Amino acid sequence: MESFDKRQIVQKNIHLIQQLLEFDAVIIAGQAKSHCVAWTVDDFLTEIQQIDSSLAKKVYLLEDCTSPVVVPGVVDYSEAADAAFERFAAAGMHLVQSTQSIFSWFEE
Repeated sequence: MESFDKRQIVQKNIHLIQQLLEFDAVIIAGQAKSHCVAWTVDDFLTEIQQIDSSLAKKVYLLEDCTSPVVVPGVVDYSEAADAAFERFAAAGMHLVQSTQSIFSWFEE
């Protein structure tokens, strides 16, 4: 990631990505669905696709435990957040709910 003046401010943590992909499942939740979560998952998916796109099926996005940036009357990133999550699902990641049994996630 770069700053406004194009200086690198963050480096990709390849070791963490490799470590996460060793697990049977990676469950992701957080704030905000439209920004930090979407950008992080997008970076993760990019790495997955460079290694083996089938690894995306290990990722479970806990959709109801994240929400987009919304400032009523000013800005609403709900559509962008939903579009990002649909793109992740199309790549093989799972959209799941906290109200579902965790066992049902793995029955697919």
